[in-house]
Amino acid sequence: MSKSSILHSIKWNYFGAIIKGVSQLAVLGIMARLLKPEEFGLMALALVAIKFGSYFSDFGLAAAIQQKKEINDADIQASFWFSSIAGCLFAILTYWLANPLAVFFEAPKLAPVIQVIALSFVLIGASATSVGLLKRNMQFKFLSITETTSYLISNAGIGIVMAYYGYGVFSLAAAYLSQLIILFVAAYLKTRHSVRINLKLSDYKHMLRFGGGYSIASFMTFIGSNIDHILIGKFFPAAELGLWNRSRNIISLPAYNILVSITGTLLPAYAKQQHDKQQFKELYTKSLIITGFILIPIGGGMFSAAPQLVDVLLGSNWQSAVPLVQLSAIFVPVEMLASVAATACSALGALYQQIKLQIVLLILLLPVMLYFSIQHQMLYILITLAVYYWLRFIMYILILGKKLNIKLLTTLEILLPQFTAAAWVGFFIFLTRYYLPNLNGFQLLPIEIAVGGIALLTYLLFGPAKHCRKVIRDFLAVRSANKLTKSA
Repeated sequence: MSKSSILHSIKWNYFGAIIKGVSQLAVLGIMARLLKPEEFGLMALALVAIKFGSYFSDFGLAAAIQQKKEINDADIQASFWFSSIAGCLFAILTYWLANPLAVFFEAPKLAPVIQVIALSFVLIGASATSVGLLKRNMQFKFLSITETTSYLISNAGIGIVMAYYGYGVFSLAAAYLSQLIILFVAAYLKTRHSVRINLKLSDYKHMLRFGGGYSIASFMTFIGSNIDHILIGKFFPAAELGLWNRSRNIISLPAYNILVSITGTLLPAYAKQQHDKQQFKELYTKSLIITGFILIPIGGGMFSAAPQLVDVLLGSNWQSAVPLVQLSAIFVPVEMLASVAATACSALGALYQQIKLQIVLLILLLPVMLYFSIQHQMLYILITLAVYYWLRFIMYILILGKKLNIKLLTTLEILLPQFTAAAWVGFFIFLTRYYLPNLNGFQLLPIEIAVGGIALLTYLLFGPAKHCRKVIRDFLAVRSANKLTKSA
């Protein structure tokens, strides 16, 4: 896999991430004015149940399709049928468990929501192989267009219309399911992979060997990423969970889209270079540099602009969400950046270390979060969650540094400028708000975005960002070389 193909794929992933991120924030703003916090909380709880099972419904075979150095029709057939059958079984199991889960969370309205979106297991399982093949073949232009189009149709179309006509939480469920249906149909029509029934057990065993470990590692990450939703959903009213879910999404939606645009490209790219340690190391450090110089400064800017973000995206009735948005801005970018290192760990086969790391962190911090949950201290739950993500980030960076022989000083030279850039961007946005106190959120937020963008660009050009400038120069050199080759 050439550098140019990786860069081209990342470019299309970024393009799709930007369009999808803007669309998500626009839909978030509209839906927050049509639905109640309680309805967002119910959907958040239902999705926790769905995501809980989704990590095992395909048993990591989609990742195995991307990661395996060579694949054949037997591998594809094994992946498709295992994922599809497992998806159907998990759909039935989740439908059956809907009422017990509603009792556990003391939310009677939750059961029908879970029963509706249990269908998503069937769609996720059936589409896992097609999506994995598209990512393996670096067809990110198609994926970006499909994901963005499906989001706009399902959420901006179906979801908003149903919410307007009073369908409440089921408007969110219908939007979620319709997006999965569109993705499934489009991905299969693009790949048209073999769906022949494969009864050879050795093919399944071969694919499950990697996929199982990856699925367990991903599941442990899921527990850490959703423990806040589980505890708040259990010990607090659904409206409180809805408030936290919307607050966190303001930060996590754009950050997650940027992250997926990178890691979705990196997993197949890492797979092709996992036996070339120097190339692997170079790809990892470049991805850490670029991703960090986007996610971390955005977090700093969103921390300062939190009052305007809440006013514009959620409305004046959600002002209590401002400190929650600021807290999210402190740890969500770090949470996402740690996933870059986690992707590299998966490619290196360090799944045992990932699982061990997650277990140790959960053993240390889960009792603390449970204590604060019983005491109904939501703010302290979220502060503990922030500590968890920071520790996870630090440990992943240290693990990769040891595996790839990256000196600690080099890692600090990469990361410290990203955090100073966040402070730089946040400071200028704070000054903007301070000197323009009479503007409302809709007037001030575009100015803050422009000021933050200029501040980051200035920092990248003239500040202590030498590693980032080198990556950009390398990118431009590769692009120029490609143009010369094509013209010749």
